[in-house]
Amino acid sequence: MLYSLTSFEHLSVLKLVQQELDTVFSPDQGRISQLISENPHLLNSIPYTTAVIRGSLRLFPTVSSTRDGEPGFLVEDSQGRKFPTEDFLVWVNPHAVQHSPELWDQPDDFIPERWLGERRRDIKTGAWRAFEHGPRNCIGQELAILESKVVLCNVAREFIVQDVYEEGGNKVNGEPAYQVQLSQPAGDLPCRIRQI
Repeated sequence: MLYSLTSFEHLSVLKLVQQELDTVFSPDQGRISQLISENPHLLNSIPYTTAVIRGSLRLFPTVSSTRDGEPGFLVEDSQGRKFPTEDFLVWVNPHAVQHSPELWDQPDDFIPERWLGERRRDIKTGAWRAFEHGPRNCIGQELAILESKVVLCNVAREFIVQDVYEEGGNKVNGEPAYQVQLSQPAGDLPCRIRQI
């Protein structure tokens, strides 16, 4: 999630997050945990930081889900061919949905502002599936977002996490990619952490 914030092309976004956190929690980094403990509702006062989290999860969803196929339920591909799902496991891929040009303007761009104000109305129902959608929506979604906010509140003003992928490595949509197996990187996930 922090990748989108800390890649060099998004340092201006990081600065806006830091300014919002300074405004809401005071510039004194050492008091953040205390202020959150005393008034947890402060976490509802950081809309830009929340937009950054949502934007990061749109570009880089962390999970996907599967469904049992059903009789009479068909999946159609881009050529119009239809495939039955009965006796198959159907994998719902949020990455494809969240990068679809039919659902998103500038689908491969990191634009936190699309989650703010009037622009939120442009987000189509079901297009953001970072925690799935509908009856299988993750019940831990709100807790996960709150935990992400707490981490960013405590880290974003003091550290920069930067990936250090080797040149010429695998890429997906122009971004460095690594293979994940059993919820863990299959190889290294190289990064450097530096204090600001």
